[in-house]
Amino acid sequence: MKRWGFLFAGSCGMVLASCSLYGQWENPDKRLTIYPSYSDYGSRNNAWTIAAQDSFVHIVWEHRDGTNPGELYYVQSIDYGATFGPHQQLTTQNSHCPSICVFDSFVHIAWNDIRNGNYEIYYNRSSDYGASWDIDNFRLTNIAANSQYSSICCSDSYVHIAWQDERDSNSEIYYNRSSDYGASWDIDNFRLTNDADKSERPSICCSDSCVHMTWWDDRDGGSEIYYNRSSDYGTSWDIDNFRLTNNADWDWYPSICCSDSCVHIAWQGWKFGSKYEIYYNRSSDYGTSWDIDNFRLINNVANSQYPSICCSDSCVHIAWQDERDGNSEVYYNRSADYGANWIADEGLTVDNSTSEYISVACTKCPYDAHIAWTDWRHGIEEIYYKRHKCPTAGVSEDKELKVKSLELRVYPNPCMGKTVIKLSSHQAIKETNIKIYDLSGKLAKHVLTTQQGVEINLEELTNGIYFVRVETNNYKATRKLTILR
Repeated sequence: MKRWGFLFAGSCGMVLASCSLYGQWENPDKRLTIYPSYSDYGSRNNAWTIAAQDSFVHIVWEHRDGTNPGELYYVQSIDYGATFGPHQQLTTQNSHCPSICVFDSFVHIAWNDIRNGNYEIYYNRSSDYGASWDIDNFRLTNIAANSQYSSICCSDSYVHIAWQDERDSNSEIYYNRSSDYGASWDIDNFRLTNDADKSERPSICCSDSCVHMTWWDDRDGGSEIYYNRSSDYGTSWDIDNFRLTNNADWDWYPSICCSDSCVHIAWQGWKFGSKYEIYYNRSSDYGTSWDIDNFRLINNVANSQYPSICCSDSCVHIAWQDERDGNSEVYYNRSADYGANWIADEGLTVDNSTSEYISVACTKCPYDAHIAWTDWRHGIEEIYYKRHKCPTAGVSEDKELKVKSLELRVYPNPCMGKTVIKLSSHQAIKETNIKIYDLSGKLAKHVLTTQQGVEINLEELTNGIYFVRVETNNYKATRKLTILR
């Protein structure tokens, strides 16, 4: 299997800790749809209905009333979600459960559509950031049985779609791929599962040549979470449907994301027989092995359901609907160190109605998390949006690797407790101040040296994100450092 990037340490302890150093969610919630006679809601299959990259935020949803069986609408923001443009109608009839992804200027959407008498998978694409749409609702499946609940992801020119399909008399997971930004499709609907019971609701993600997929499966009597992976852009699949849970109860609605070698999965589980709770697992070696024994992320007195997960570098974001307040509200949690530690749950809505069908996307700063959901606060389903501002610690990484005549390297990064800090300069290096700050801007370590390269022991510091600031020769340079054991 191809390897790239860096490998993380093996399993690590999971910690839930209260933390106020993770930026803030903007208020008030942004109401995106105001159609008094219509209902607007996100996907029922746990797929992403929001995608974000750089300053662009893309949202797709289903729009219907009593006489209109369903059509898809789309909206775009070009300023990190501060404002949104006009709504664009993408379909005219019988369209449900959309899924969206973005890479550079290409925006891809998949959904299930019943215009031909049974559910089929359809696809459309924009090549100009969502300003216009190139393909007139391309029909990806054509069989006399239902194909539905698609999930879509993309990386560079590759687009991957997974869905559940009933052509084999029971629900199986099928897959297709495009290698030219969705202009054509390479695989004739590849069947990924083959068992006598149901395989349903896939979630798919990708990073470079690696494609990761998860779904729930009834082959073991109860519903369990399964996983598979391709390391060659979906041409072949490496793992024979790995069983990720073994609870003899019900594990449903998985959501998957990946960043380099790290793969994250969240789902809802009925392990203790009284309520649904959110569970989490992580692989740090491209899905070859799994680090955590199905960590119970949520433990409260009411149902927590339908998680949506996304990640960017070391940051992992999870949002879900939660009934701990007496009604369904949007809740959120995040990890800044690849899932090793988690903050306390945050309730994002307080409206005494129903907030559901939640989807989360993430980008780089200044806004690192974006959430869209369906909300009943005005008596009818509408689409709402909220964004999270990155934390400001007073310390940040330099945009350039070289600051004036000083070059700073920090390796390995992530590190397990020791790291090497090396300076390069055209001038003779005098006494050097090395200061290591945590995310709050608090000084965690201070070293004085006259050497160009020095190994620093950081074993007394906890896992997380830090900033290494070096001051020498009247110059300063800063690098981000992750400690992960």
